[in-house]
Formats: sequence, C-alpha cells, structure tokens
Amino acid sequence: MGLRERQKEDRQRRIVESARKLFLKQGFEKTTIEAIADASGVSGVTVHKYYGTKAGILLAMVTQSDAQLIDRLDRELAQESGNLIEIAAKFASTIVDHAMSNLEKEIWRQVISAVTLNGGSPLSQTYFELDQELAQVLVRRIKALQEAGDLPPSVDAEGLGKALFHLQNARFIQFISSDDINSDEIARRFRRDLEALFSLHIATS
Repeated sequence: MGLRERQKEDRQRRIVESARKLFLKQGFEKTTIEAIADASGVSGVTVHKYYGTKAGILLAMVTQSDAQLIDRLDRELAQESGNLIEIAAKFASTIVDHAMSNLEKEIWRQVISAVTLNGGSPLSQTYFELDQELAQVLVRRIKALQEAGDLPPSVDAEGLGKALFHLQNARFIQFISSDDINSDEIARRFRRDLEALFSLHIATS
C-alpha cells in the first residue's frame, strides 16, 4: 500500500472512530458532519467525499464491526458442542453482545433506518453482503456437524444456516426496537423459537 492509500485509510479510520464516540456521547441526530470532521482532524468536505452523509458513516462503522464479529463467531462457535440449538443460541448471543459493546440501541435503530433508506448505495450493499457472510458462519458449523456425524447428510446446510440466521436477525431487530427487552430476554425468546422448530422436526421425522 502506497503512502497516499495509507493516508486515506488513516483518515477514514479516524472519521469512523470519531463518529462512533460522538454518536455514543450525544446521539445520532445531534451529531453533525462538522463535529465529526473537527473530532477527526479533517475537513467537512473530506467527510462528505468519503461517506456522503452521517448515514454513510454509520453504515461504514457497522460493516467494519461486522468484519470483526465474523472472526469472533468462527473462533467461539468452533468450541461449541455438537448440539445445533446450542450453536445457534451462542451465535445469537454473541451477536447481541458484540452489537451492544459497539453501539447503543438507539444508534442501531438508526442503522436499520439507514440501510432501508439507502438500499441502493454501495455501503448498504456491503452491509447486506456482510449479513450473508454472517449466515455462512452457521452454514459452516452445520456442515461441520454433518462431517462429524451429528447431523444427517440429507440436511440442507445452506438453507438451514440462512433460515436460522434470518430468525436470529428478526429477534435482533425486536431487541433493538424496544428499550424494555434486555439481552437475557431476547436470548430466551430465540431459544424458544429454536426448540419449537426442532421439536416440529422430531415430531414429523
């Protein structure tokens, strides 16, 4: 990487980190592009050039965080037992823990809004691509269970992994949408979902 590329990467890193701190301190709505620029030591024009809007910075922040999350999930789920319910539950709880250690619920609401309103943007597309990578973490674990003989080879690993991810994602959105639901409660609800689904499989097999 050349000097110019390194300088650009450093500026982008400082912008995203400064924005994260400001969003946590004073909220998304009260944070301005100018304040982010001042905190990161660049001009407002530079911030606009890289990210366009605050929503663009927000999406960049989340995609950066998700890349770290994928590495964490791969490490931690590899240590779980051969029980798919436990693996999926651990997957969901790790996502919630990681999400809350980076941003507050209110900011996550802004994330979902930004993704929805900027559906055609490159950053939004990157967000959804990372969602697919998160789903592949479960797909890989299901395939590993099949190789170990803990799941039958007839199971559609790709389809099941993605279905469990989307179920988890729905519960995550429910979690961030309400200040009355804590991480323990959403974990209980997701586990009930899993147990209901797998009890149906057992009943019909």
